[in-house]
Amino acid sequence: MKRIAFCFLGMVLLYACGESSTPAGKEVKTADSAKVAENIRTNMSFLNDYNAMEAVFGNENWMLIEKKDTSYYYFSRLGDMNFNTYAYRLVKGDSANVAHGKIEREKNRLVWNFDGKKLYITSATVARIAATVDGSDTAAKYEFTRLNSNTIGVTYPDQRKVELKKTIPFGLFLVRSRYDYSNGTHYAFDTAVYTKKH
Repeated sequence: MKRIAFCFLGMVLLYACGESSTPAGKEVKTADSAKVAENIRTNMSFLNDYNAMEAVFGNENWMLIEKKDTSYYYFSRLGDMNFNTYAYRLVKGDSANVAHGKIEREKNRLVWNFDGKKLYITSATVARIAATVDGSDTAAKYEFTRLNSNTIGVTYPDQRKVELKKTIPFGLFLVRSRYDYSNGTHYAFDTAVYTKKH
């Protein structure tokens, strides 16, 4: 008799639990799970963009020679969704005019302050990064294309094209540049992976 009573009581509890959730409660759970799924999908797409940017820029030091002006860009990825950028020039063998920037998430976009302009990353693959300038039409865009392991092609909004050439690692490059300035040598450039055009 006790067994039958326990079975009956168990069936009543199961039936009661099944009836207690209302259709409105199910809608809320569905809406919450959709928001969570959307955030996961968004975070994954941002992570994919950061991975693509690392494939193009790496954690490397790059030199830009433009006419008689030379500047340098250093890219450093920290963690999954943080990319630091440094733009600088060499003055008397030491880095000067350093501009620190970030490629960071702003709402549903990636933002980068590059060359004095606010850029929105519109496309990121392991071979090419495209970005539009804030406040301009979509035709005003920058493109960074990985040409080979030592060269990145940069196309400016005015269609001007330049190349970034990889140098030796950042810290070593700065130490050798200072040594070169003090001693009249060229160690920072002699062992770099590019050839300087004269």
